[in-house]
Amino acid sequence: MKIAILSFYGRPKRFISSNRIYGLIRGLSQLGAKVYFFTMPTFLPPDECFDVSSLCEDIVEFSAIPIPLCLYETGRKIVQQVVVKNLLFESFEKSSGQPRRRISLLQRFWNWRYASPIFRDNTQTAGYLVLKRVTERRLLRYVQEHGIQVLFTSHAPPIAHEFGLYLKKRMGSHLFWIADFRDPLIDEYALVGQSGKLTKFQKEILIHANLLTMVSRSMIQNVKEFAQSEGIDVAESKFFQLYNGFVEIPECSSDGLFLDNTDRKLRICYTGTIFQGRRHLSVLFDAFSDLSEEERSAIEFIYAGPQAEFVRDLAGKYQLQSLCQIAGMVTKEMALRIQRSSDILLLLKSDADRGVFTGKFFEYLFSGRPILVVGDKDEEFNDVAMRVGGVRIVPNGYDGSRQILEILRSLLSAPRLQEAIEAEFGKRRKEEVSKFHWDSLSRSLYERIIQEMVY
Repeated sequence: MKIAILSFYGRPKRFISSNRIYGLIRGLSQLGAKVYFFTMPTFLPPDECFDVSSLCEDIVEFSAIPIPLCLYETGRKIVQQVVVKNLLFESFEKSSGQPRRRISLLQRFWNWRYASPIFRDNTQTAGYLVLKRVTERRLLRYVQEHGIQVLFTSHAPPIAHEFGLYLKKRMGSHLFWIADFRDPLIDEYALVGQSGKLTKFQKEILIHANLLTMVSRSMIQNVKEFAQSEGIDVAESKFFQLYNGFVEIPECSSDGLFLDNTDRKLRICYTGTIFQGRRHLSVLFDAFSDLSEEERSAIEFIYAGPQAEFVRDLAGKYQLQSLCQIAGMVTKEMALRIQRSSDILLLLKSDADRGVFTGKFFEYLFSGRPILVVGDKDEEFNDVAMRVGGVRIVPNGYDGSRQILEILRSLLSAPRLQEAIEAEFGKRRKEEVSKFHWDSLSRSLYERIIQEMVY
């Protein structure tokens, strides 16, 4: 079977979303499928990318114009410092309430840019401007000439599904199209300024796609309700739950930055993006600030990710600079080494989350370390977390801070730290975790494809 996977991610290790695509490419190729990969060009060196070339029959890059690095970096900083701060932001005050929203001209421009035919290019992460029409025609010729039977397109950004819709409309029953939703196409943060356009686009996807893969039951239910509200009859067989999973990633040697812990402090880490205004690091910092100076001296918090300035400012507000190690952007291998050298991994969730399973959660599971989750309203997530074990969930807000404070004091006063951590968080159930390995997830998808194409 010839399967083409189309995604803006998959090669750069720095993006957690690449795990989904890399894991799927690896899993399907091991099952005997001939996999072709359609993706963005990349300016990253080979050691910062997954080696997908050895797994694929071919890699076809989108037609794109590189954006000069200086303009790319300047634009990214403007987006982070000006636009995003106007979209959503988190109060630095203790026990902050719900995030506030600003619906400004900047927000409307940003949302329009993301959905417009000129700028739907993901340049803020890829550093390239996609030539959409040229790419569509190239991909159509390639799919026809190589006899590709299955096309898997993964959102985000939305242009991935636009390519899929274009190819499906022109090839009809000769192409089995799988529209993958790593994230919702429509949510409360994307509606301002683009709801009408995205609603029409999602309706077309539901009508033309042969299979719809989504990361949770909640997302599937939301899309079913959307279809019903729009008067679209979507067969139950079109929906397939495909979790974000994990896959082995080669690591660096055991020595290096942040790995040494000769003082044997209680080490807590967070690696990756913090969505300000949606997920609240302040809940943890509230708890830190209520510890005694002696207790704080026995704790180390490490942050590795793009919001280094935000975390540094927050630590300053709480006067917690002494216990915070801020690494900023690091390689994928370094992030994994930080996780595995930590005692507790921090995961932040919004109270608005319903069936939100980030790639980070599964990466944390693979590390084998205990996970502290801040945010307890996502029942579907909570069920999975309790099933795999080794996870402690606390609410957002004041109650969450009090519970974290109790956990920290209990661990700090224990004579044997590791035994106390295991007693507090419980054991990880390996047989449950293995279900989320991409080898297992790929097999379930492959079997479903065969079933759908045969019948």
